[in-house]
Amino acid sequence: MQMMLFLQLEKPQRRMKTIFQSAYSKYFIFGLLINIVAAWFSVGYHHPDEHFQILEFCNYKLGNSPVTDLPWEFAAKIRSGLQPFIAYCFITVFNSVGINSPFIITFLFRLLIGLFGWFVVCKLVMQLLPDFSTDRGKKIFVLLSFFLWFVPYLNVRFSSENTGAISFLLVIYLLLKPYGSNIKKAISFFMIGFLLALSFFFRFQMAFAIVGLMVWLLFIKKINWQSWLFIIFSGLCGALICIYLDKWLYGTWTFTPYNYYVANIVQDKAAAFGTDPWWHYVLLFINMAIPPLSLVLLCFFSVGIYSKPKSVFVFVLIPFLIGHLLIGHKEMRFLFPMWFAFVYLVAMGIDFCILKYKNNKLFTFSFRCLVILNLGALLYRTVGPAQEAISCFSFAHKEFKQPTTIICIEEPLFSLAALKANFYKPKNIKETVLKDENELSTFLSTNNQDSVIVFKKAASLNNIPANYTCKRIYCMFPEWVLKFNINNWEDRANIWSIHVLYRKK
Repeated sequence: MQMMLFLQLEKPQRRMKTIFQSAYSKYFIFGLLINIVAAWFSVGYHHPDEHFQILEFCNYKLGNSPVTDLPWEFAAKIRSGLQPFIAYCFITVFNSVGINSPFIITFLFRLLIGLFGWFVVCKLVMQLLPDFSTDRGKKIFVLLSFFLWFVPYLNVRFSSENTGAISFLLVIYLLLKPYGSNIKKAISFFMIGFLLALSFFFRFQMAFAIVGLMVWLLFIKKINWQSWLFIIFSGLCGALICIYLDKWLYGTWTFTPYNYYVANIVQDKAAAFGTDPWWHYVLLFINMAIPPLSLVLLCFFSVGIYSKPKSVFVFVLIPFLIGHLLIGHKEMRFLFPMWFAFVYLVAMGIDFCILKYKNNKLFTFSFRCLVILNLGALLYRTVGPAQEAISCFSFAHKEFKQPTTIICIEEPLFSLAALKANFYKPKNIKETVLKDENELSTFLSTNNQDSVIVFKKAASLNNIPANYTCKRIYCMFPEWVLKFNINNWEDRANIWSIHVLYRKK
């Protein structure tokens, strides 16, 4: 939907020609490649919401999952139907051409969102390069926009945080680009309002950034009243479409933003997941963004705000941060939509320091050390899975083609975060959940089966009956890793494993 709107403004050949003929085209191309690599390897989700409140909602509308298996947010009607509807449309098309594997489908989602995000970032980067005073500053901005260690990982997430961010970045690009004619200007502002509505319904917390953007438009850019009318009218049109999609999802008219506010602010249900003081985000970032790199990024970020106080990114990021600081429940992912604003201001801070300390050898040496640290983290985060369970699901899909019953100890195989992952579960597999391994012994003696498939989040089974032998056919870790059980780490880890028990002859 966003791409179709965006493509109306420029001819495709001209857009791609500009990207690939830029002075920084080699970085853009390599950024494209690393996004494709991340889309392939970064299986699973960063947070359960990325799966359950998009793919499982979509799976329910496809008729493949009962409503009773959905998370509490569905009954509370607090999630927009926009992204589940997009997933529904794509999966319907995929199925029509014979693509039914949930693993291929989720890869295609990551790939498509990654390609679109890459394209938007390319256009925005080229638009913003003149803001920098030095050639080194421009180059660092380009490199950070594609190769800061967490950027490819975030860019391929089919999550509300990412889709909300991409929609919002499109808005900023349209605001900053030259229009050429009044007709193109009118189309741009019509698209801006519509995209802001999409961004909000993708992620309701984008309202904080939208408020900051409105202030910037009013006092800094000072757009005329006709432009405001285009934004308001198209924004209302977009909101009405999203409200209708909420009806499509829930089967009744409802206003999900209000439901979300009542559930998480008035009723304070979010507090059940933990609350933290306002400064907790600083500690989260320092710990999660890898010190000392995180500390240096924060310093340059502060310098960037100081050097560019009237930037649109300052105006959208500050209210976004303040809004999240005031909310008790805090998670680092809540700030993900502002990753590009953060990168821009970090690069601006570096550009400012280059002018002041361009001949400082300590500055140059420290910077090179941080580049090496970043490259290691980039490699790990790009080729590593986002969630370890998906490889186990994939193994079960490939291994068990016939009707199969899997005995699950303590929890089902096809479950994530204590919820049923029906999106990944094939119809030919049934699960029988037992309380513990003692019940497994009872089950084996009662059912008198020659072979049984058993799943447990442990490297080995402990209470195997004497008349059975056990063979592990899947483990999330290589066999050689399990040989080094230092300090009994295996007993404390959730090691997804599948075993087959055979009756002795």
